[in-house]
Amino acid sequence: MTTISKGKFKPYFDEIYNRADRVTEITIGGYFLFGIFLAFFYDTWLVGLGVGSLSLILYFGIKFLLKGTYVHHYIASLVVAIFMAQFIYQMHGLFEMHFTAFVAIIVLMAYQNYKVFIPATLFIVIHHGIFAYIQYIGFVNNDEAYQAIYFTQLDYMDLQTFIFHAGLVAVAVLIAASYSVYSRNRSKFLFLKLIESEKQQKITETNISFAKEISNNNYDNEFDLNKEDPLSSALLDMRESLKKSAIREEQERFTNKGLAELSNIIRDNGNNLKNLTYEVIEFLVKYMKLNQGGFFIVKEEGDDVFLELEGCYAYDRRKKINKRILPGEGLVGQSYQEKDSIYLTEVPENYINIKSGLGDANPRAIVITPVKRDDIIEGVIELASFRVLKDYERGFLDKAGESIAVALNTAKVNQKTTELYEQSQQQTEEMRAQEEEMRQNMEELSATQEEMQRTQKDYEKMLADSQKENEELKKQLAVQS
Repeated sequence: MTTISKGKFKPYFDEIYNRADRVTEITIGGYFLFGIFLAFFYDTWLVGLGVGSLSLILYFGIKFLLKGTYVHHYIASLVVAIFMAQFIYQMHGLFEMHFTAFVAIIVLMAYQNYKVFIPATLFIVIHHGIFAYIQYIGFVNNDEAYQAIYFTQLDYMDLQTFIFHAGLVAVAVLIAASYSVYSRNRSKFLFLKLIESEKQQKITETNISFAKEISNNNYDNEFDLNKEDPLSSALLDMRESLKKSAIREEQERFTNKGLAELSNIIRDNGNNLKNLTYEVIEFLVKYMKLNQGGFFIVKEEGDDVFLELEGCYAYDRRKKINKRILPGEGLVGQSYQEKDSIYLTEVPENYINIKSGLGDANPRAIVITPVKRDDIIEGVIELASFRVLKDYERGFLDKAGESIAVALNTAKVNQKTTELYEQSQQQTEEMRAQEEEMRQNMEELSATQEEMQRTQKDYEKMLADSQKENEELKKQLAVQS
């Protein structure tokens, strides 16, 4: 049961008191008219008008002058007792007029306050005691003035009768007071039940509104929920659970969507290392709503290993920067050497500036993530932002790094394969050129040989002809000799 301070009952009991005031005022007004009515028969106009008017003035005057208090309740108790004495006097001590006091007691029960019976009870006891004694003295001393007070139509009220009167009044007052206490406690109980019911209704309405907000996936609206209410507590727990679930789902959606889009970029640019690095760094900066990014890839020249800036992105401008970093050199080289991410929220001055048309500014956060597969570093990504990155965003970078590493390795292999193929093609072309040159040389040599063979044949023929001529000449000379 809800506990309420005494002052919080005031509005509820003020309504009860207002109703009781109306009943009491009707009773007082009726008593006044009844006193005027009696004056017609017993010629007691001075008492009927005088005492009755003074009683009304007393009640309404106090109610007006002490507005906002409950003093007029006790004055009303006194006034109805005065009217009882007035009626006894007007009826020349008619015994039955004492019942008007019991009517008054019944009326006063409407206040649900045992204290309002005190003025009427005291007045009745004092009035009966004084006037009974005065009438008794008048009878004993045969004093007509004392006997004419009209307290009772008997010669006097003996002690036994007085005790019966006082006892009956006491019993009536005790019963009325007890019932008033019971009624007051009952009213308090009903008031508390009403407050509890209204409070529960308010809690129920709030819970319904709260549940509707939850059903619409609105988890941030604040409601004045009573955490002591089991349903409210359960709804709060459910909201927290759903809120965490929604946040987790949003983070997972962010990661899955990012990895899917990254996969498309890798698929479309997997054969071109330069395009791949630029497209990847551009996507990461835009998707994560960062400001700048650089993509360093691992390269080897003989026995030397270094990181070279292959792709970078800043404010939709592609920068071609030739930059080499050795292992262990700077944060990028350190990340490569330790094979672990580096996250800074206190960026050293002049480490890096984010430039825009309005000027330069130091970033608020730097994240450097190695791109690795099976503990083999393929590259390092460096990102700068004006805002602090959240844990799930950094987790996304780690997962993205694995996919990028595989793609980077594949791109490197493809590029190497392409270079070897082009080199092979070039060598093949050179060999073909050499073969053509050799063929041409062979043809020229063959032609030369053929020419030499013809020349030799001609020479041999000339030699044979010369020998033949010599032999004929010798023959001629021999004949002549």
